[in-house]
Amino acid sequence: MKISYSELCLIGGGVEDNVDKLIEKGAKHIELMLDGAGWNDFHLNMEEFASMLNTKKASYSVHVPVWDVNLTNENSFLREAILDSYRQTIIFASMLKASHVVLHTGWCSDVHFSKETARLRLGRSLMALHEFNASYGRLLLVENVGSNATSLFTERQFIDFFDGLPDDIGCLVDIGHAFINGWSIETLLPALGTRLYALHLHDNDGIKDRHAPLGDGNIDWKSVLSAAAKTGRDLNLVLEYNVGTDLGRLAEGKAFLESFFPQASEA
Repeated sequence: MKISYSELCLIGGGVEDNVDKLIEKGAKHIELMLDGAGWNDFHLNMEEFASMLNTKKASYSVHVPVWDVNLTNENSFLREAILDSYRQTIIFASMLKASHVVLHTGWCSDVHFSKETARLRLGRSLMALHEFNASYGRLLLVENVGSNATSLFTERQFIDFFDGLPDDIGCLVDIGHAFINGWSIETLLPALGTRLYALHLHDNDGIKDRHAPLGDGNIDWKSVLSAAAKTGRDLNLVLEYNVGTDLGRLAEGKAFLESFFPQASEA
């Protein structure tokens, strides 16, 4: 298992400063999140960012922009703009030799719109990204997002959705998102099989997506980590805490994961 810190908690800060702070708190692997002032116009400054980041004592994964970004938007012009931001993320990830790129599915926020249509749009977008990625060779991971009301998928639909995708498109399960939707981690993780590569780890009360530190909510982490271990997969465990979280909580979370997976401290 590999333990990563997400940059989410520092959104708004300068990129180099954010990375330095995470490394100072024990990060060996960092999931960059391309939102906030520090990443504004990242597509125009990729070479500069990559040159700087590649000097740091850390490896990376990269998360596509997510704030107010819905890949299945009802406007085709906006869908294409968002898809292009995903393409640019793949290019940037290749410059960093990033372990993976996290892709959000989009959501359906109004009952007047069709989740089935949104899923079809998502499938077409993922196929386009898969084709584009052929030149860059990054691992693309699809993340479960949204609440019961807005998510495009039930647990079963999310599992079955991958049957229609190329074998080299993988999955990242966000444990907090799954919890607020009432999904069973014990059945979800093994059902995803070899598609599963990573987990986003954060806590909540089962109602609101708080992205709280582990132990600050109602998730049974021993059960979650036991389910992760039983998959036999070498997973990337990403601590994805909310904006403004004290960075000391990341170090605490890492220590907890290392107590459960002692080999993770050597990854």
